[in-house]
Amino acid sequence: MDFTWSEEEKSVFSEFEKLCRERIEPRAEQLDRNPSLELIKDNLNILAQFGYLGAPLPEKYGGGGMRWTAYFTMSEYLAKACASTHLSALAHTLLCANFIAMFGTEEQKRKYLPDLAKGRKIGALCATEPSCGSDLGALKTKAERIKGGKYVLSGTKAYVTNGPIADLFIVLARVPVDNSNSKKHEGITAFIVERDSRGLSVGNPYDKLGVRGSPTSDLYLDGVEVLAENIVGGVEGDGFKQVMRVFDIGRVGLAVFSLGIVSACLEECIRYSKERYAFGKPIAAYEEVNFKIVDMQITVDMGRSIILKSAWMHDMGLEDAGLLASCAKLFVAERATKNASDALQIFGGLGYIKGTKVERLYRDVKLGEIGEGTNEIQRRVIFKRLMKQYGYL
Repeated sequence: MDFTWSEEEKSVFSEFEKLCRERIEPRAEQLDRNPSLELIKDNLNILAQFGYLGAPLPEKYGGGGMRWTAYFTMSEYLAKACASTHLSALAHTLLCANFIAMFGTEEQKRKYLPDLAKGRKIGALCATEPSCGSDLGALKTKAERIKGGKYVLSGTKAYVTNGPIADLFIVLARVPVDNSNSKKHEGITAFIVERDSRGLSVGNPYDKLGVRGSPTSDLYLDGVEVLAENIVGGVEGDGFKQVMRVFDIGRVGLAVFSLGIVSACLEECIRYSKERYAFGKPIAAYEEVNFKIVDMQITVDMGRSIILKSAWMHDMGLEDAGLLASCAKLFVAERATKNASDALQIFGGLGYIKGTKVERLYRDVKLGEIGEGTNEIQRRVIFKRLMKQYGYL
């Protein structure tokens, strides 16, 4: 593995870090305290103008053609600056646009990717439902075939990141399978659904604990007609297999989400521990404080390493890339939750006050253990893949 960056990549990293620090980070507190759809859309527009929203997408369709190692390195700056903006960008680029880039037909790629890459349209993935989260094989949204090469979609999707602002949705629905012995995931199909489709409506944004600036809502499908040409890849029943592959990349993105928050915690704690005095000396002098800071640095260094290795494996198209993606998501998320708790502890009473940055980071970080498959699910995924790797399954 070679993580040597070209001079062009170094320049892009430097420019993007500056953009995040000067234009995105100053808005993070405002987004948290008073979530605004207009403000998050403006942030995404800023990222689009830089080229970030389309950075890993093929150049042929308006993207930047950036390798995953470089993209995720750049993404850490955004996660550090504003976790909410990072989450919305992740859902747009990795879970929607990349879904089409990986599995779409040539016609679908030409039709949708240029607008998604340039941020002219915002995307979202609709997988979870009120009665099924990690168990996607239990989804109930139906896609019934009708005359004219069309399908009618009916059901409810929950926890849709970018739901209130998205123009384009990848919707997982079940097409009836004529087989009494079919497996739970058979018939699951991914459809591209546009926001102005008749019968589609979006719920109000949730009032969330953390990442409050990234809008999340339910999506209601009441007899939405979709053409067969809007099946991602053009084949019925491939949706489950496709979304699992997409989640492999998304999990690396969520590991970066957690990493960026730890990096922000580390920076805040170093600054504060040098300024805050107790018993005649800065609290940085006490092991109770500096050991916690050391643990944050370990998370940043080790988390960055496992993320880069996972990204490199995706660049190389290696079979075990998904296994390491789950490892990265699990490891960094759990460490980050503990590190953010330690950061709040270092700040003491001040850290418990609304408006303190570490208080926001403490609330934001927990999503890393829940999104893209809970950490409990990651352990199951990792174990199953290990058993298969060693020939036990």
